[in-house]
Amino acid sequence: MPPRNSNESYCTFTLASDVTAGGLPSEEEIAKELESTDTNVKKHALRAAIMAMLGGENLPRILMQVIRFCINSDDKQLKKLCMLYWEVVPKYQELTSEELLHAASTGVPPQRKMLPEMILVCNALMNDLNHPNEYVRGSMLRFLCKVKDEEILGPLMPSIKACLEHRHHYVRKNAALAIFHAHRLHGETLIP
Repeated sequence: MPPRNSNESYCTFTLASDVTAGGLPSEEEIAKELESTDTNVKKHALRAAIMAMLGGENLPRILMQVIRFCINSDDKQLKKLCMLYWEVVPKYQELTSEELLHAASTGVPPQRKMLPEMILVCNALMNDLNHPNEYVRGSMLRFLCKVKDEEILGPLMPSIKACLEHRHHYVRKNAALAIFHAHRLHGETLIP
C-alpha cells in the first residue's frame, strides 16, 4: 500500500498518547503552548503537533516555535519528542507549479530546496552530538540512523566520526551504526 501523505514514508514510530482526546488543538494553540515555560505543556504541544502532522496537517509556523523554545531543553522526554518531530517535519520547500510543469515536460526531476530553518536544526543536532552526556550523544546518533537526507547528514559527519573515539561504548556503537546507515544510503558521497 503506497503512503497516503509525505510523512508516512519517513515515519518509523507510533506515538500513543491522550493528546487527541477532545480533538487536536489548532496551530495557534500549539504555538502558544510551545512558548510556555512549563516543560509538560511543551511536551503536550509537541505531541499534538506530531499527531497533526502525521494526520496530514500542514503546520509551517510550528517549526520555528520548536526551534526557538524546545530545541535547547535539557529535559530528556522533550529532546526525544523533538527527535520525533524532526523525523516528520517537512524539510524541503514546496515545489511551485512552474517547477512541477518544467520537471514533467523535461523528464528531469526537480531540484529540492532545503528550508532555511533546517540550518538551525543541523546546528542543534551537532550540539547534541558534542554534548558531554553520553546518553544525549548516543540517542542523537540513534536518531541519525533514521535520517535519509544527505543535506542534513553531510555537515554532521565530522561530529559522527569523532564519536567513534568516545570513551563510552554506547556512543561508539551508535556512531558506528549511524555511519553504516549513512554509507548504505549515500555510499561514497558522504563517507569517502
